[in-house]
Amino acid sequence: MVLTWKFLPLTPHLVRNVYRIATNSKQRISTQGFSIGINYYLDKSFAINGNYSWNRLNQKSDDPIIPAYNTPEHKFNIGFSGQNIEISSLKLAGLGFNINYKWIEGFIFEGSPQFTGEVPTYSLLDLQINKKMPKLNLTAKLGASNALNNKVLQVYGGPYVGRMLYFSLVFDWENN
Repeated sequence: MVLTWKFLPLTPHLVRNVYRIATNSKQRISTQGFSIGINYYLDKSFAINGNYSWNRLNQKSDDPIIPAYNTPEHKFNIGFSGQNIEISSLKLAGLGFNINYKWIEGFIFEGSPQFTGEVPTYSLLDLQINKKMPKLNLTAKLGASNALNNKVLQVYGGPYVGRMLYFSLVFDWENN
């Protein structure tokens, strides 16, 4: 099978044809895995959650055309969250938070020959706080993905990824 597309640059008289030959293994390749998760609500405001997944490529062949699976065999998350929390001594209501820990087992990332190598095991901690403002139908959120700024490699040959800080305002259309 040949895929063809045309790219038109800013100068229309230049047309480039790009070709790629798609290939597949002649042998049957299969994967297996499962995922399990749980949410446990401590009361109306607090919850604990977690999940685990296991994934495996069943590679019973030495065929070099086996597609790159690029998935860790084991990974899990565990989190703690709160919503609609009131602190009466400070006259604060509508507070919330999320704390989430992620662990990802290292794996072999298979890209093109120059981008094939080990992605090491890594873990991340995500944090977020929020405040509901019912009169405005808004929720303000402040958070950090990878709050501890672990420099992690998620794709072999790619950049190391660090912390991301964010602020968002969410408008609730349904309560308008």
